[in-house]
Amino acid sequence: MEKHKPENNPNQRIANITLTVLAAQSGCLSLVLVFGALLLGLWLDAQTGQRGPFTVGLLLLSIPISLFVMVRVALSAVKQIQPPRKPLSTRRRDTDEEEV
Repeated sequence: MEKHKPENNPNQRIANITLTVLAAQSGCLSLVLVFGALLLGLWLDAQTGQRGPFTVGLLLLSIPISLFVMVRVALSAVKQIQPPRKPLSTRRRDTDEEEV
């Protein structure tokens, strides 16, 4: 039996790789949100003359928000990835073999 490779559309392959990278970078987005909350909290604490309530509060608030954003970005990117299509001749052979 001869195996046929599916014909890959180069543009679709590039789009899939781009979406995969986007899904992987959603974890980096989470870190950016947490560090942003840390810096904002430290700045607010310095402005009010307090030691920690804004920093702790914003960090605790940023964790679920960053997790939510990370999951949404990753799921939306993965949903847009399309698998390569098989050539028409291979699809016909597969259905012919199933009928036998």
